[in-house]
Parts: sequence; structure tokens; C-alpha cells
Amino acid sequence: MLDMGFLPQINEILRSVPKERQTMLFSATISSEIMRIASANMKFPIRVEIAPTGTTVDSVSQDIFIVAREAKVRLLEKVLAQYSGPTLIFTRTKYGAHRIARAIRQMGFSAAEIHSNLTFPQRKKALDGFKTGEYRVLVATDIMARGIDVIGIELVINYDLPSQAEDYVHRIGRTARAGMKGHAISFVTPSQRGEIRAIEWLIRKKLNVSTIPEFPTMQFAKPRLIYSSKKHWRGKMR
Repeated sequence: MLDMGFLPQINEILRSVPKERQTMLFSATISSEIMRIASANMKFPIRVEIAPTGTTVDSVSQDIFIVAREAKVRLLEKVLAQYSGPTLIFTRTKYGAHRIARAIRQMGFSAAEIHSNLTFPQRKKALDGFKTGEYRVLVATDIMARGIDVIGIELVINYDLPSQAEDYVHRIGRTARAGMKGHAISFVTPSQRGEIRAIEWLIRKKLNVSTIPEFPTMQFAKPRLIYSSKKHWRGKMR
């Protein structure tokens, strides 16, 4: 809720409720901002951690592919063909979410997108369609994915790495819920190795580097011979 800019509304609610109350805050990660809110609105707050910060569940397999930016779409097609279950894909930008969702539909997979450029009814339709199986793939930005709670997501793909290492934990936590198993795959460009080290330091785990599958050779049309009235010809690529 803080990431979505609701701090003023939260403060308004806290000012309106009785002073004598029981207050509990829940978060996957405890930031310094959350601790400031707790200290300002709670008497002698007690912090309870069920697991150390950055802990990921063992039932999520985590892999990374070192891939050039221009090869990400082709790798995505390979990965989606390998896994058949519901898939949640994260991007950094709303434009990227729109572009990738369109590319996935062109691959032949059903896909929807959810980002701030959409109206609330449009976002609800996309999420409801993902829950019911109308869409196999949902492409989302971090902010818009905060409220996504869908049981049965098989695969989470970080098409773009998150800007903060803590968001990696939030992202992959969308799979392997309710005792189920799940998979998390991250696309990493060669220049992002430092960001991966930050994630590994946070989760206290070394991420497995998977081998890039072979892509089919790009097929180009053969030159077509075009003749002129002067009986000369030239090859022209179509």
C-alpha cells in the first residue's frame, strides 16, 4: 500500500480510529519507512519475524538466464513453450508490459496486461481472466501486481529485473502458495551481474545459471530478380 502511494490515506485512518486499540502491521519485508510508521502510531511495538528478511520458500526453484536484451523475446517464447501452467511476467515499465503482452499473443498464447495506463475495470477484467484461466499469461508492473493473490501460479518470469532487490522476494512469492511448488526464472543481461549479486546477498542463496536454449536460425527471403525495360536486372531484398 505504501508503494502505491496510500500513506496519506493510512495516516487519515489512523487519526480517525480510537487511541486505545490493537494495531498490527504485516509486510513481506520490513523497511525503515514501515518502522517509522510503527514507532509513530504504536506503543512499544513488538517486531515478530517468522523468517529472516529476504527468505524465499524452498518450494520455489530459482533460475537465471544470461541473455542479451535483443534476445529476450525469443527466449521468452522458448520458456513459455516449456511450461504449460499459469504464468506471471514482471516488467519495469507499463510500456514494456504492453509490448510484451502483445508479443506473447503473437506467439499464440493467451495473455493480458495490468498496469497504471489501464482503467480499474480493465485491470479487473485482466486479473479475473487470469484467475479463471481465460488468460494463461499475465504481464504486470511491480506496483500493479501488489494486490495479485492467485493460487496456482506455476511460473514467475522476471523479464526485467526489479529496481530493488527486495522486490525480487515480493515477485517470486506469487508462486508456490498454499503448499504448492513453483518456478521463478529471471532474464539477466550481461551488464546486470551486479544486480544479481545484490539479490543473492539478500536471499542468502546462489541462483542457478541455466543454459540458453538454441534458437532456430532466422530465415530470410531470397533476393527477387527485378528486370528493367533496358534488359538490366538487379537483386532486391524483400
